[in-house]
Amino acid sequence: MIGYAMLALSYWHAFGMQEGGRWFAWLLAVLYAVSDELHQSFVPGRHPGIWDVLIFDNFGALIALWLASQWSKNN
Repeated sequence: MIGYAMLALSYWHAFGMQEGGRWFAWLLAVLYAVSDELHQSFVPGRHPGIWDVLIFDNFGALIALWLASQWSKNN
């Protein structure tokens, strides 16, 4: 979760921390998570899981972006 939280925040920062860029940053982080699961399907001993993307990676990105947006509104 922490890795995808940091990835989403990095994407958002690259977009200038604009409101609309937050959702695009989330989308890019989730798409990267999907590509990572696809990659895992080709690695022996690793198993891809849609629940990894839907729960851990998705929520890590969402929570980080939400917290950062709340913090930026207050500052």
